[in-house]
Amino acid sequence: MEAIKKIVIVGGGTSGWMAAAALANAKSTIPLDITLIESSQIGTIGVGEGSTPYLKHFMASLGFSEADWMTRCDASFKTGIYFDDWSEPGSRYFHPFYTSFDVKPAEVFFHLANARRRGAGPHTIGDDFFLTGQLAQMNLAPKPHKPLPVEVEYGYHFDAAKLARVLKQYALDKGVTHLVDEVIATELMQDGNVAKLTLESEEALSADFFIDASGFRAVLIEKALDVDFESFSTELINDAAVAVSTNIDLQQTKHYTTSKALSAGWMWQIPLTSRAGNGYVYSSAHLTQAEAEQELAAELDIDPTTVDFKHLKMKVGMRSSPWTKNVLAIGLAHSFVEPLEATALMVTQWSIESFVKVLTTTKFVETQTESRATFNQQLSQLVLGVKEYIHAHYVTSQRRDSSYWQQVTSKTHIQPRLASMLSCWRSGQDFDALLYRFDAELAYFSPSWYVLLAGMDYRDDKLCMPHNTLDPQFIAKAQGYFKQIALTHFGKAAA
Repeated sequence: MEAIKKIVIVGGGTSGWMAAAALANAKSTIPLDITLIESSQIGTIGVGEGSTPYLKHFMASLGFSEADWMTRCDASFKTGIYFDDWSEPGSRYFHPFYTSFDVKPAEVFFHLANARRRGAGPHTIGDDFFLTGQLAQMNLAPKPHKPLPVEVEYGYHFDAAKLARVLKQYALDKGVTHLVDEVIATELMQDGNVAKLTLESEEALSADFFIDASGFRAVLIEKALDVDFESFSTELINDAAVAVSTNIDLQQTKHYTTSKALSAGWMWQIPLTSRAGNGYVYSSAHLTQAEAEQELAAELDIDPTTVDFKHLKMKVGMRSSPWTKNVLAIGLAHSFVEPLEATALMVTQWSIESFVKVLTTTKFVETQTESRATFNQQLSQLVLGVKEYIHAHYVTSQRRDSSYWQQVTSKTHIQPRLASMLSCWRSGQDFDALLYRFDAELAYFSPSWYVLLAGMDYRDDKLCMPHNTLDPQFIAKAQGYFKQIALTHFGKAAA
């Protein structure tokens, strides 16, 4: 295979245009002819999206000012996610974005969490011990108006369709060719690589490399190359979602996402500057579409007969070989893990940036096989790590109030690594040592695991082990550490 000079992207949306923008930005390093084929028949379902801090760095790498792209995408700042009713009805904990500011206060939280699981202390959640946790409690945007010595990590809420349009314009301005057409046939070479695509307009389009961003249709990776899809349905049984937008009071805009456990899944609430995105991710084996609409409407206190519900089917799993031959599958064509921790765009971004790095920093022809194997292994590890963390939300829950919760809390299909982590935590053993041993394989760092397991109060309540105590004044000082910082540096909401 010769050096890549021409790339065709099949599919638009956020994933396709993100790839086009990143590749167009790389043209200063290597010359590339980039074409994106977008179907006129596939619309983008705007349900309100949340991101991790990873998106912040991606947009900055393209040269966007934060204020510019956020305004165009109805975006708001995100400090993290509140999880309501997950452990049991009435429970709540917060998953923050961890910054270097948090190191010392977080150590106090880790100590208290370890004491609790060993039966030597009260239930403690991490909200007070992380900067973004404090900002969420005070409902302050995580954008400081006074300078800080460290960078604050935060995410965004945004309109995905509008973000795709922003990235589209960026890519077009940098010379990406845009075709509105349908792929009706794919021709393979003798070695199994894709040679060319036949379009509905009868145009034949050849390239050195193809990116499949065609969503669940997986036009190239599945239909042309027949790469298997590994389902996660034994661990994650949710396979449907219903979404609806509601009006929002700008004076009451929240700077966090809310995930609330319901009878057969969970609902999200994402505050944009123009509206609130709401949805219910559920198992169709336990709930009909009509029942899901009724339950979501009741939670939002709206009349279900007066709103436009959007229904989505979810295919949860991944391609174990997303880069096969001269095709790279990204976005939904590659994988989907239910959006509980807003990781979908992060995985897509990792795929694109890692591929661009391979393309621009190695002798691609000589190292293609090795690079492809490493890429696939690392990406699969990332997705499996995300799946593992999502699954932990269910199997640590104490809810048994419906057949759904009785099924998802079962540990029948739990993977060995997660089982050993939960066993270690519940039995009072050295959890940090185990995390250190697994560190290179995990998608989430130790603060996230502590926040989840302590927040869910996952423990053996019969356990009684000795644990060092801390001075209550020292604990109070750690809990109050961020309050003055929040008032001084974030007391005025960012514009």
